[in-house]
Amino acid sequence: MVWNKLFVNHCHVFPKKSDSPGELGIIGTLDKLVDTMKKCRINKAVAFAPFEEQGWTQSIKRDANDWLAEELPSYHEIVGFACINPKSPKSLEKLEKAWRKGLLGVKLHPPIQEFRPNDEKIFEFYLKAQELGMILDFHTGTHGWRLLEYQPLLIDDVAYAFPKLNIVIEHVGGRYFYNQAMALMADKKNVYAGISSCLDEKANKSWFLGAEKIEEIDALIGGERIIYGTDFPYNDWKRILKDVEIIKNSNLTESTKEKTLGGNLERLIKTVPQH
Repeated sequence: MVWNKLFVNHCHVFPKKSDSPGELGIIGTLDKLVDTMKKCRINKAVAFAPFEEQGWTQSIKRDANDWLAEELPSYHEIVGFACINPKSPKSLEKLEKAWRKGLLGVKLHPPIQEFRPNDEKIFEFYLKAQELGMILDFHTGTHGWRLLEYQPLLIDDVAYAFPKLNIVIEHVGGRYFYNQAMALMADKKNVYAGISSCLDEKANKSWFLGAEKIEEIDALIGGERIIYGTDFPYNDWKRILKDVEIIKNSNLTESTKEKTLGGNLERLIKTVPQH
């Protein structure tokens, strides 16, 4: 059964340091992630390095992607993704270095990193990611900054220019940009629906879609492009278990449930050239 081999996306992890920003250095460590995985019977998970913009590089006095890559040999159940601002002067160098160190994708957050996804000045970054076979995981949905600078339709230019680049759009645009995200996925087959923080209306009001919308994604786009993510540690183990139960009890076919809870992510990860 699918429930015995869960592979989840979208876990944020942070170094455990006394001078780390906020409580994330306590509740969001790799060890805490492993503990959460055990409670939720999750076999594998994709973990994102911290954003430089949140002060982690200064806090731990080293590159956050290096930190994650060097920790991962002790955590065989975790797959690492880098966090890189594509508009930074050394973005290409950081991308290649992350890939050499075994990080298989990149988490991108346009409103936090303040970049416009279809800015042609960063197309070299996308080209290099496509050449390396890395997965790009975009945040979508309202999150501060200027809405016109990061609405999901801007990613259409990226998916069109780089058709072999695998792109995951997290939160599927959320409540407010859901239709844009659907149009993007309907037109571009290399774009996947990342359904993290989409199933709990009370906890995730801006990104809530609910089971019916997930079933709609399946009906209109197909079950081969839905990927469940936990949004750890912002969602705790109880909320993650609730998400899994909602998916299990939905009207999705058993095959689509299996793909959503790990099959699609496993297939994508296998497309990335490994060292």
